Amino acid sequence: MPESDSGTSGGAIATSEAPVFQYISVTGTWNVQVVSSAGGATTQTVTVTGRRASGVEISEVKTLNGTTVVPMTTETSWERLLKAVKSATTTGDVCVEAVTTTRSNTAQGGAAQSASEMAYITLDASASAVDDTYNGLVIRLTGGTGSGQIRSVIDYRGSDKRAWVSRDWGTVPDGTSTFKISAGMVFEKTPHEVLTIRRIAYKAVAEAASGSAKSIYSKIFCENTHATLALLAATIGETADPTSNFTFALAAAVDDSVSVASRITDPGLTFNGTDKAVPGTDLGAGSAIGIWLKLLLDAGEPAANSSVTLNATGSST
Repeated sequence: MPESDSGTSGGAIATSEAPVFQYISVTGTWNVQVVSSAGGATTQTVTVTGRRASGVEISEVKTLNGTTVVPMTTETSWERLLKAVKSATTTGDVCVEAVTTTRSNTAQGGAAQSASEMAYITLDASASAVDDTYNGLVIRLTGGTGSGQIRSVIDYRGSDKRAWVSRDWGTVPDGTSTFKISAGMVFEKTPHEVLTIRRIAYKAVAEAASGSAKSIYSKIFCENTHATLALLAATIGETADPTSNFTFALAAAVDDSVSVASRITDPGLTFNGTDKAVPGTDLGAGSAIGIWLKLLLDAGEPAANSSVTLNATGSST
């Protein structure tokens, strides 16, 4: 995903880079901080790029201090996050998180990943009763059992306060575990260590009002990281597009490496918002399907927060 309208776009999967889909901004402005789940991460830096409420782009670099949070000191009023880069590998997960907490309390319990369910944590009884409230946010265990672990919330059910997380717990949280949920980004350590995180169509700019509509094409991948199981009858769907600016298309084959001249070059696929079956029907263990996203910008369109949410569905034996 090039960051300008020139330069080759697309190609093969790059497992050290990850897109982020959710709105990262919250109401108002806030400061951000970086922290690791491992005490030994003390020499690596994290470069965070975002915007102030005025739209001005800002950036700051901080050196990690293990499990001790390191807040930004030069830029302390962030309206949104755009990109984060970790300078080198670490022994644990790392996150960029808002200092302002969306929710913090003591959990009621949790569970490890099972054959039928992702790992989860059960939040406190007073947590939101509204489904999806904490989706896409960072959750960090701040004390008690499993303290220090960092994950992303991938789904939330308000009826029983259950928040499913991005991967299995190393130590399952229990009724002593305290947590912090906040806006941010997570540099996952496994199944692939992520070094760069950025928004889709980062730095996309519309043409002037006197110009023409413009499309930005970004290629990402959905990978089946299971060692043996295939995702059968695999389908990719668009589940949310608040601004109605995004459509998508699938690559012609799994594990492809097709590229185009630039991010404003049409890859020659059919773009729409309908669910699409993965070519060959199944997404085998270790395989990935390329997904091209198209962001349509009308001439003169002002700067705006825009996002799209995709998911993969299917079954396994």
